[in-house]
Amino acid sequence: MKSYGHFSPDGKEYFITNPATPRPWINFLTNEEYCALISATGAGYSFYKDSKTERLSWFLGPNLHKDKPGKYLFLHDHESKYCWSLTWSPLREKYDAYECRVGLGYQVITQRNHGIESKVTYFVPQHDPCELWIVNIKNLENKKRQLSLFGYHEWWLGSTDYINFYNIALLWNRVHFDEEIGAILARKTAFYVEFNIKDNPYVAFFSSSEKPVGWDCRKASFLGNCNTEENPEGVRKGVCTNSICDGEEAVAVLQHKIELLPNEEKTIVFVLGQTKGELAAREIVQKYKSISLVQKELEATKLYWANRIKNVSVETPDQDFNFMINLWVKYQLIICNMWSRSPSFYHEGQGGRGYRDSCQDAEGILALDLEHAKKKILKIASLTRRDGTVAPGWSDTYGPYPNRPFKDHPTWLTSTVAAYVKETGDLDFLNTKVPWLIDRWTAGGTQIKPEWQGGAKEDGEGTLFEHLLAQLNFTYNDASVHGLPRVGEADWNDALDMAGRRQIGESVWLGMALVRSLKLLAELAQKLGKADIATDLLQKAEVMSNRINKHGWDEAGWYIAGYNDDLIPFGSSKNNEGKIFLNSQSWAILADLIPPGRLTSVLKSVDKLLASKHGLALLAPAYTKFDPGLGRIAMFSKGTKENAAVFCHAQTFMAAAYTKIGMGNKAYETMCQIMPNKQKDIDLYKAEPYVYAEYLIGPEHPYAHGEGAYTWLTGTAGWTFMVATEMLLGAQRDYEGLRICPTLPSHWKKAKIIRPFRGATYEIEIENPEGIEHGPVEVYVDGEKIEGNLIRPHQDGKIHKVKAIMKSSL
Repeated sequence: MKSYGHFSPDGKEYFITNPATPRPWINFLTNEEYCALISATGAGYSFYKDSKTERLSWFLGPNLHKDKPGKYLFLHDHESKYCWSLTWSPLREKYDAYECRVGLGYQVITQRNHGIESKVTYFVPQHDPCELWIVNIKNLENKKRQLSLFGYHEWWLGSTDYINFYNIALLWNRVHFDEEIGAILARKTAFYVEFNIKDNPYVAFFSSSEKPVGWDCRKASFLGNCNTEENPEGVRKGVCTNSICDGEEAVAVLQHKIELLPNEEKTIVFVLGQTKGELAAREIVQKYKSISLVQKELEATKLYWANRIKNVSVETPDQDFNFMINLWVKYQLIICNMWSRSPSFYHEGQGGRGYRDSCQDAEGILALDLEHAKKKILKIASLTRRDGTVAPGWSDTYGPYPNRPFKDHPTWLTSTVAAYVKETGDLDFLNTKVPWLIDRWTAGGTQIKPEWQGGAKEDGEGTLFEHLLAQLNFTYNDASVHGLPRVGEADWNDALDMAGRRQIGESVWLGMALVRSLKLLAELAQKLGKADIATDLLQKAEVMSNRINKHGWDEAGWYIAGYNDDLIPFGSSKNNEGKIFLNSQSWAILADLIPPGRLTSVLKSVDKLLASKHGLALLAPAYTKFDPGLGRIAMFSKGTKENAAVFCHAQTFMAAAYTKIGMGNKAYETMCQIMPNKQKDIDLYKAEPYVYAEYLIGPEHPYAHGEGAYTWLTGTAGWTFMVATEMLLGAQRDYEGLRICPTLPSHWKKAKIIRPFRGATYEIEIENPEGIEHGPVEVYVDGEKIEGNLIRPHQDGKIHKVKAIMKSSL
């Protein structure tokens, strides 16, 4: 088995020691408005605010396995004519030493090649829409070296939709070298917005800390005829042509001649970015000509990310668990909160932020960043129409999505808001005024108003509580034949996109999600003194639970997934394929709706029918042929995506369910199966070992069971963090305080969690002397035993020592 790298002793960096990783292993370098994705070989792309509409770089989905193009740096030795890449790719010359350090907010690639030691540090400063490449070159030989350094980037300049008319969009390119500031400036003349053409206000730029001796803006001039980045003519010859680009494929190349005496070293900084208006671009170019300032910005960026993840830390007997929960899953969760599910090497980068995803990301980040979560909650709530349906997401550049609403979306925000209120104790947050949305959709999101013109607008205001109430009432009333919620064109499972297009099909899982949210909103209503509303919500939860248990139970011993438009059940023992779906089992537990006598058979069915070496399949058996009554779920290869993959998000749902019923061993095992740094065969797993994948290929695939895919942007990050800190280690926010309720694997005799909560910090040491999974706890706060397991908020800015002793009985 090959070795590709390892964590640093403190877990804060991952050292990649072999650049030929099984898949591109990437990092996100970002602030709130600019993002750069980069692999261990310098491949990747960048965008400004929206990965679809303001893409700086050429990079499309098919490039996943090619790992190019990217943010490249080339060296040319003028004496030997030897050329190589400082990031190994794209020239892929033999090296004497290579290492890529993947850090939180930065990436460092070092090489020794041909007597030269190079170190390239990539990062995005926190307050400017740009990225910085610090290039340090040192001469290790006992002779003078004459070198040329080339910084290279290929422009895209606009929307990813341009691929559909690529050659036409090229004609809009205007790229030139500005002698005054020593930078390449690039823009398209105009862009399309909702079938209108508007002037393009954005200017992209590529500059360096010193004045270059040459440059190129036209791709063909630098690469040469029939060449690629793997054999660039300009690098081979050691000279640029000083070309401009007008209506062709565009690049940004800056050449610097470097003379190094023995043991001498040289540092040059390259800057890539985009601003609104040329003046702002010129200011940033000038600012980062100071290398000392760049170094300060690098240290500030490292400090920023250290502060972003410092809240909540754990200490358990499992070092892999500690590294993921203390560092990498937090980092991944913050990236998800920033950019949702849009940009990656797997995703097509359609921009914006999804509704369902954002609700869960906001809930996951509450203990780390309350202000971010609060702003996101109010933004999400503002996508609610008066009828309770919601827009499926939004873009920072073009507003709420105009697409058809998803049926499950109204059920998610209640859980996030309830968690916020528990975290803060701020009941008045529910009275916050939030705009209603009005747009082209009517009739519960099933019809378009023929008279509607333009985009979405505000439609007056209501309280946050009123928005949640409208959402859940809509889902409850949007029921079909069996009284279960309509599935429409998808519930959580986006691939069930044909199960309910005629508005007849039903989702059992959605009914469960609704029951859970109805109960949570009833709690909030009770806290607000709205007893009548609370009673109504609980009655609806009971009615829906009864419908699920009557029409959603399969006598084979599990809950079905739903009914399609022909009222044929799916996720049922009556099916030849897709007999059982995991989410209907986990959410029956999470919604607390399973009547006595059924839980055991549900758990047995999960173990017998869904368990595999690498985790729980999302469904079984996998679909082998297309089913027009379900949709694209039956298009995917067996074991991929929603067609019976080990879907990590759903795996965390099941882990949460196990903790709810006190099964610590099963919860821990379920989490470990998908933990990236616990994958033993990395040539099989292929994906990054420091961030979670969306799924592992399932057991029915003919050869790739256990391969990870679609990393970084997944709800797995938020749910993993919540399951680990709140459910396993049991530091649970509650309306009246912090509740200590651990559910541990029995072999953990001790564990610790440090958690801020309402103006104080709690260092909670958990003791498990009997080696149990769950049970009552004896809690001591600052040496004093308290009644029960609820710690009332101290709000004194101090650190409080907590000891929680797990017992079989009190």
